[in-house]
Amino acid sequence: GCGLVGMVIGGPFLAILTALGGKWASGRQSPIGDSTRAVGRIAASAGKKAKEEHLWCKLKASLRSLFNRNNKCECESCNCSQSATAK
Repeated sequence: GCGLVGMVIGGPFLAILTALGGKWASGRQSPIGDSTRAVGRIAASAGKKAKEEHLWCKLKASLRSLFNRNNKCECESCNCSQSATAK
């Protein structure tokens, strides 16, 4: 979770630093450790929800529609034939 926050804010280098710092802090029994574990739980929950909603498939279909290509969802994971713009 901390690496994702670092990636959004500062790019790949900060992502590595925050991931390592988060790993170190999560083992501590302190307010910093508690907040690090909370960020991890939030990131895990968001990842599960994105998988349930087939977010990757929808993202690919929306990018295809920007370039006027086939915007049908063709993912093996969701097996839907709806376009990203239909919803």
